Amino acid sequence: MKQNNQHIDEQLLKAILEETSSDQDKQEFQKWIQADSANKDTFLKMQKIWKSSKGIEVFQKIDEAADWKIIKAKSGKTVQLKKVNLFMQYAATVLVLLSLSLVYLYQTTPGFGKYAEYKSLQTKNKIVLADGTEVFLNKESKIIYPKYFNSKVRNVEMEGEAYFQVKPNPTKPFIIKSGNAIIEVLGTSFNVKNEMDGTTIVSVNSGKVSLKNQKTQEIVYLTKGEKGIIQKRKVSESKNEELNFNSWKTNVLTFKDTPIAKVFSDLENYYGVKITNRSAKLDTLTYTNSFSNAPINKVIDELELLLKVHITQKGNHLTITDGKN
Repeated sequence: MKQNNQHIDEQLLKAILEETSSDQDKQEFQKWIQADSANKDTFLKMQKIWKSSKGIEVFQKIDEAADWKIIKAKSGKTVQLKKVNLFMQYAATVLVLLSLSLVYLYQTTPGFGKYAEYKSLQTKNKIVLADGTEVFLNKESKIIYPKYFNSKVRNVEMEGEAYFQVKPNPTKPFIIKSGNAIIEVLGTSFNVKNEMDGTTIVSVNSGKVSLKNQKTQEIVYLTKGEKGIIQKRKVSESKNEELNFNSWKTNVLTFKDTPIAKVFSDLENYYGVKITNRSAKLDTLTYTNSFSNAPINKVIDELELLLKVHITQKGNHLTITDGKN
């Protein structure tokens, strides 16, 4: 029988159990398994305990800060699994690894313990966080947030588009990670949008917000009526002239001497339609009007009346042509 003189790193073994290991991790794991038949037996027993632990609910009551200190004190840098005859030594090693894994999952995995995850699909949704902060999610958006804010900061992550009304708390900054952006506030309201190309746009409605590029660490500060944009490695700030930046939340569309191309773009974004303009006379016109909770057919009627055009709708496609005289 081969002599087992190998150690296995706890992070590597944890990755194997979680099925998140890299190809290099798998190769190192196989070398450890093949070094001694007892290693395979040990791992199979651990795997059995790991799977059975999925149904354990005690992690909900974990004092993660205290337990983490205890586990780190016991575990050291590596989990040394040698061929031993003493059952208690083996059992202690297994319990340390299992405890560490439970705390790791509790700390990092949405739905497992500390964090929750919410996804909006084809509808807009509102959720209220533990601190009273209100988050309005646009369609096809996601947020990951703690069930309780016990640390010195309030950290959340989001994808898609969301409008935040952050509950003021001078002692606990509210921090949002979104794409390459890190947004920090104390108490304010603002809109965050991730574009398909990775661009993040923050539009501030009240209060003050800091916007930082996670890659370059460049930071800008935004106040009411301003917007910040992170596009690749560049961060910019400007006056927010987008009247309808949060129309998806308010259900109000406003146009004031707005160029027709911009009107059509905002209508496309809000109603999820495609507009083809075949009326050349509209190119130089501007449009002033507002719609509140208006169905698309009402908007079509208004456009036809004010612009003197004809609009044909086929599914989600609107075609605009010159009206009959």
